[in-house]
This record gives sequence, structure tokens and C-alpha cells, in this order.
Amino acid sequence: MHDRAQFWSAVPEWSEVSLRGSGIVVVPVNDATAFLVSGDAGAFLAGARIGDILGPRQVCSSDRYALRLAPDRVLVVDGTSTAPASVMAVAHDSVSNCAVTEISDGLVIFDITGGSAAELMAQGSEYRFEDTAPRPLESASMSFGGFRVIVSRRTNGWRLHVERPWAAALWRWLEARGTDS
Repeated sequence: MHDRAQFWSAVPEWSEVSLRGSGIVVVPVNDATAFLVSGDAGAFLAGARIGDILGPRQVCSSDRYALRLAPDRVLVVDGTSTAPASVMAVAHDSVSNCAVTEISDGLVIFDITGGSAAELMAQGSEYRFEDTAPRPLESASMSFGGFRVIVSRRTNGWRLHVERPWAAALWRWLEARGTDS
């Protein structure tokens, strides 16, 4: 049997890499816990003391946030050390009426900042990232660089949430856009 590993790029060690150059800084976020919440997300978020459900236009400045994926589905990301226990306690509460699945191992999260971050975001998608007009039911899930990602606007840039199998390929796409390793 042929060794097909030689055809694929090695997966970066996410805790050790960053991209810098051309006014762009891209770094993986290694300390966040992610949950997929389906059902009555509003009741769940109230119990978990997480603010509004955000779309890609609304600025997210917190370590704990919820991104809209569909009318009854959100991605909850929590960068606090108590995330799994506190979120799962709310999930088991009969009032929340929803299903919660931890998907931290299935995602890689990248922060994109710098003076040219907006240009990089425009290269990756036809989505109008510069438009900040509120759209309360807009999904944060979109195509970026040919990959399905979930986008969060941050106070100083953007955050991309990508499924782990596609993370290395997206990383190569980001490298090819003029950043220096």
C-alpha cells in the first residue's frame, strides 16, 4: 500500500505558530472551549449568563460569546477556565430545553488583526465585512477562502472558527496571502 501522507502538508503545532507580515497578524486561539447548542438557545444563554447571540457584523469583545448559526443553533465559545463545568451544568438544567455538545477538539480558532486585516478578510469572502448595519438574524457561518468558517467580529479584527480537518488548509491559504511565517 502506498504512503499517502507524503502528499499532504504537515499539520502545524497550533500552540507554536503565528503569521506576521504585510500589516496582518494571525494567531491560533488555544485556550477556548466551544459548544454547539441546539434548541432554545435564548433560555440556555440566559442560564449561562452569556449576552446576545451575535452575527458577523456585531462586535464581540467578551471571552464568552454566542454566534448564530441557524434560527435554533448557536456556537458558544468560552475562554474562561470554568467553561466546561458551568456550561454543562446549564445544559443539564431542565429549563434550558436544548442539546449541548462540546466541540472544542473539532475546531481551530484564528484571530486576525492588524492594519491590513480588513483587506485579508475581503480577499477571503464576498461578504461585506466593512458593513456594520445590524442584521439581527444573520448567520455567522459563511464561506471564507473556500472553506466553511464561523466569523466573529472582534474589537481589533476578526476571529475565524474552522473545523479542525480544514484548519491546516486554511492556514496555508492565509500564508499565501502575503504573511511571513
